[in-house]
Amino acid sequence: MNLEIYLDYIKDNGYRCTLQRSSILSYFIEQKNRFLSAKSVTDHLQNTMGNASSDTVYRNLHLFKDIGIMDLTFQDGESLFHLKNEINTHEYKFICSECGNTTNLNLCPLEKMDTSLNDYLIYDHKFEVYGVCPSCL
Repeated sequence: MNLEIYLDYIKDNGYRCTLQRSSILSYFIEQKNRFLSAKSVTDHLQNTMGNASSDTVYRNLHLFKDIGIMDLTFQDGESLFHLKNEINTHEYKFICSECGNTTNLNLCPLEKMDTSLNDYLIYDHKFEVYGVCPSCL
């Protein structure tokens, strides 16, 4: 994961690369393959920068999701975000419910589906597997 690649992609999509956006992305890169809550990102920015509002963090996280550099999932009623390893791709993940680490799965379940949805227009999909990783067993 290279911060400059993500910042260039943000610029290519017509957005400015602010210090807060850069700091958010840097934090996700530091956390390596983890889903993070907006609150944990806000807390980190407040500790390092001193001036981060939760509204700004939420707006940026959703912007990152909308332009294809971040995934969003829900766990126990909370929104969790994950920086994609590759921009604008579908990533399928195993998510450890103990430590939060993720492991990419090398498959697309949509390709394995039967023909029951042939008459439907599918515009997006997501596949996540939850359990406990070997380190937490």
